[in-house]
Amino acid sequence: MNTIKTDVLIVGTGAAGIRAAFSVSRQNAEVVILAEGQATECGSTFSSFSGGWGIQALIGNERTDKNLAGFYDDVINVGLGEADPKLARILVEESGERLEELLSFGLEFNRVESGAYLRQEGCFSKVKRAFIAGNMDNIKQTFRAILDKSVAMIIKGYVIDLVIVDGICCGAFALDDKGTLIAIQAGAVILATGGGAGIFKSRFVSGNEAGAGCAIAGKAGAEIKNMEFIQFMLGMRVGNKKCFFPTSNLGEPNILVDSNGADALNTAIPEAKIRNMAIEQRMKHYPFSCRDYSGLIDIAVSRAVKENRELFFKNVNQGGEQTKVGHFAHAFNGGVRINENAETSIAGLFAAGEVAAGPHGADRIGGCMMTATQVFGNRAGRFAAERAKKRRDRGNDFKTEIVPNLNMFAKAGNVNAAYKEVALTINIAMDEYAMVGRSKEGLDKCKTVLDDCGNGLERLKSNVKIDAKGYFKLNNMITVAKLVTAAALKRTKSLGSHYREDDFKNVGLPESEV
Repeated sequence: MNTIKTDVLIVGTGAAGIRAAFSVSRQNAEVVILAEGQATECGSTFSSFSGGWGIQALIGNERTDKNLAGFYDDVINVGLGEADPKLARILVEESGERLEELLSFGLEFNRVESGAYLRQEGCFSKVKRAFIAGNMDNIKQTFRAILDKSVAMIIKGYVIDLVIVDGICCGAFALDDKGTLIAIQAGAVILATGGGAGIFKSRFVSGNEAGAGCAIAGKAGAEIKNMEFIQFMLGMRVGNKKCFFPTSNLGEPNILVDSNGADALNTAIPEAKIRNMAIEQRMKHYPFSCRDYSGLIDIAVSRAVKENRELFFKNVNQGGEQTKVGHFAHAFNGGVRINENAETSIAGLFAAGEVAAGPHGADRIGGCMMTATQVFGNRAGRFAAERAKKRRDRGNDFKTEIVPNLNMFAKAGNVNAAYKEVALTINIAMDEYAMVGRSKEGLDKCKTVLDDCGNGLERLKSNVKIDAKGYFKLNNMITVAKLVTAAALKRTKSLGSHYREDDFKNVGLPESEV
């Protein structure tokens, strides 16, 4: 076992992890980053899928009491009562300073002809507050510069467990690419592992983004919140590529058709007034929500998929070429609950970015996730460093009895067909039962499938047919899928991105009545 000792351990090298590392360094504390992949090359922050991202913020003289109050009200209203008011307030008030720091490191935002920054509304918001970063090379260069300034030591590995001693998190265990165990003793740990959309088969992220941070925190006893709230996007597969469905084109006739070429929305929503309102509302945001009539469009697509009725996007600009339409998992609004210091319910364990719950609710304003990575990444780094420096005189936290026993596993790299079969079974079950159209019956079936997958995984381990990393990755994947399923079962009423088919009567109200 290789052993490393540091003040702060950060798990993840996305926007939140890098920002946290910078903050730790500014506190004159040592920091180690545990990265599964190459820094600034993996995770949602640096994905080439969308070619960039937006970030909500108020800068300079925009930070008036009126604008700050409006931004706060926007976050709370869009969250439908499920965003933490204290964290929403912090998100709003510190957004500008964090964005100005990004500018100082060279991040470029899109501009209009006059030279002013291009500002957009962001999904679910009516205020043009979001800045748009559209140059992925520049985004990577900027965060690389921030990372270099942090003087963090980066080690490659996959986190498998947290070390909790006397109720305090004081490190973690990880595996390197050779399957060697790494023990990292730290005064504080920051989870910045991203979201868990990788538990779904149809997704806009990689399969590696399967919620490992939520899994290990949950198994350690941390409070998990809002896992039922996941962003699902209408999308399409064009060859080997995935892309967003152009919701802005929904106002065109026959844009969404069935296999016979008939207008699918006319069939699914026969009342013209409601259909037109649904189309108008759906054109304003990419993620699905049942907060208003826009959700009826996604419900129609979801039901068609479940009934094996294919729906297609009819591209009038390509001679009427048709492409199959469905839903894709995109991002989590929930995760490990944090407080104002970005600390979880376990002392010494912090979280920031998509793995953290609280700043967002049932729906989230487009661009607010990037704001959260910087605001709470900064806070996590600052307060984790303060805690760690106070604990520098601690003894050895890694007692013999808590070191994982890896003797029963096969050699590293033995990712076999059985491993892939379990992963695919999880993916398919989550697509079928836990996407847009949820019900008690379906979620109960999903729970049974996940239990069977867990039992199957244990059989693989006992038969020495899986390596340690493969086992822990699948175990984490099952844990996150169960957290989502349990949360979706518990919330019997539809709300925002969580829709229960057995609560249809509460779906489709105009926004003014929500």
